[in-house]
Amino acid sequence: MENSVFTFLKSFGEHEQVCHLFENDSECYEVAANYFIHGIKAGSACVYISDRRAPEELLKRLEGHGIASNGRSSGRPFEEILIGGRLKEPVRADGIITLIEKGLDRVIRKGKNTVRVLMLLNRDSLFFLTDSERLLMKAHLNRICLEKPVVMMNQYNIERISSKELLSIFKTHPTIVERNLVFKSPIYTEPGAILKEGASELDKFKMLSGKEKKILGLITSGLSNSAIAEELSISIKTVETHRANIMKKLGIHNLVDLVKFSMRNGMG
Repeated sequence: MENSVFTFLKSFGEHEQVCHLFENDSECYEVAANYFIHGIKAGSACVYISDRRAPEELLKRLEGHGIASNGRSSGRPFEEILIGGRLKEPVRADGIITLIEKGLDRVIRKGKNTVRVLMLLNRDSLFFLTDSERLLMKAHLNRICLEKPVVMMNQYNIERISSKELLSIFKTHPTIVERNLVFKSPIYTEPGAILKEGASELDKFKMLSGKEKKILGLITSGLSNSAIAEELSISIKTVETHRANIMKKLGIHNLVDLVKFSMRNGMG
């Protein structure tokens, strides 16, 4: 344990990244408001990244501390980067990272002090990402934080994340905040080491043969092995072999993640 989160936020410095695990909306908004308040009062540009507009409750808490819109046409005292469109629309991890980097670069070019970034994504918007892709996305965010003049806080509702995602959070965030206490992650791993292990999704897709891509598309369409065999005039055993090879090449171990991969690559 280091100290309380509110004390920690005052000394939050450039290139630092923290994950806040919250249990309810009230806690989420209170910590988020304090995080922005310290940045705004220090003259830093603040950026809110999410798949939906910043909630009114957060704005009310900022207004309660005398933080107004500062003349922004949006009526908000911070920039916003919106991720994705409709819920459960297929998204790619690299697309999210590119959008975030471009948005942050635009703010950084304005020449203000260290940019203070707050990120809160609804888990449903990342429905089509596998566990390994979520890990790589978090590692990319950690890399951005280390390379650009930013500080970053990612917020997650601890009641809505799986044990695998919690593990990836601890691997990609050097500092963890939970129940108003600040901890150093015992398993934090430098982003370069994580990214080195993960090949890009595009490279993985290119590894598939034409026949394998065809079978992957039929799997995504909901066809059984026997139906695929009939469609392609091959044996069921051959379909099973192709299916096993596809999953091995992609590093995917279950049908759900296989379908997610296929749909993100336009085969659904």
